[in-house]
Amino acid sequence: MKKLFSISLACLIMAGLLIGCGKSLEADRDTVYVQKKGTVVSAAIADFDKDYYDEEELKKYIDERVGDYQEEHGKNSVSIDKFSVEEGVAKLFIKYAGCKEYEDFNGVTLFSGTVPQALAEGYGFDAEFTEIEDGKAAGSADSKAVSETDAKVIILSEKVDVKVDGTIRYVSSQYTTIKAKDTVSIQLPEEAEDGEESALVYVVYE
Repeated sequence: MKKLFSISLACLIMAGLLIGCGKSLEADRDTVYVQKKGTVVSAAIADFDKDYYDEEELKKYIDERVGDYQEEHGKNSVSIDKFSVEEGVAKLFIKYAGCKEYEDFNGVTLFSGTVPQALAEGYGFDAEFTEIEDGKAAGSADSKAVSETDAKVIILSEKVDVKVDGTIRYVSSQYTTIKAKDTVSIQLPEEAEDGEESALVYVVYE
């Protein structure tokens, strides 16, 4: 999602989150929330404090980008929940019909389903995993044991925070930091954000 700003503003970054049903969630960096029904909400915030930044120009670009996608995939595929610029900060909230739309729109990997479904899709669980208890790291976990659970999993290739509808039980150890029982922060290096399996992060939850 940060690519939407970076392309339009010679590289503006995003973060901030609006969750459906009228609920809002503050975030301090790019955030992805995969909801129970399969819809995806993303959010972003960026400093907008340069004199040469043009709010109307940015808004026009965002509207055009979303409009072009809607023309090809339908109005419900992607929609803007909110866009604002206040006190030198730009915030953008977008809702997607599902993971496929999020992947297509942002050019990243995002899978959501059960562990068995992920295995059937060809995702491997041979990474190092950390067990999570009460929102904190509790030591290493056996990858084979993780792959044999029926838990839900989100797999992605993006430097964002990930919020789940549930409690996180395991995360792949590389690039991750637990922020809460339902939120993990991914510090993926820029050079690794290419969707390759070596850069994929796994968030397993119940």
